[in-house]
Amino acid sequence: MGVGKNGTADPLAARLAAGDPSAPGELVRRHYAELYRYGAFLLGPGEAEDAVQECFARAFVALGRYPEGRIRALVLRPWLYRILLNVSRNHRRDGRREIAVAEMPEREDGWRGPAREEVMDVLDALASLPERQRTAVTLRYLQGLSYAELSETTGWPVNTCKTLVRRGKARLATRLRSEV
Repeated sequence: MGVGKNGTADPLAARLAAGDPSAPGELVRRHYAELYRYGAFLLGPGEAEDAVQECFARAFVALGRYPEGRIRALVLRPWLYRILLNVSRNHRRDGRREIAVAEMPEREDGWRGPAREEVMDVLDALASLPERQRTAVTLRYLQGLSYAELSETTGWPVNTCKTLVRRGKARLATRLRSEV
């Protein structure tokens, strides 16, 4: 059975494997928001909705083809991230080459975080990283994936993921220091 973030079996994977009719809706409810945020970062908010919908469509087609044992063994979160990453790569390949960096929404709740310009500088610096480093850093720090989940999502060995994150962070630091 798939093992989740805390090292325990994912009951949702078991429900999907058993054909529970409420499981697909739960899968979407559980993962939609975080996948949308990641899609918005990769493609911009305008294309994120379509990319996430395509991601879930591909996931459901795959689930319909997989044997029950394979579904039970799925670790759903990194599996969905991998599908979205592939969808976004296809969108970029088919459309524009430049990666749109999502705009930070204005906060009306009085939150006093970093200035909008500082956040945009970080996002611009992140967008300038080579694709593999950008993917690794984004999944690790913006999406909160563990190195094991990052490895499962990308198909890269865990040590490669760690190296890409370390090098990406170093490039970000260098770039951001040069902009100050």
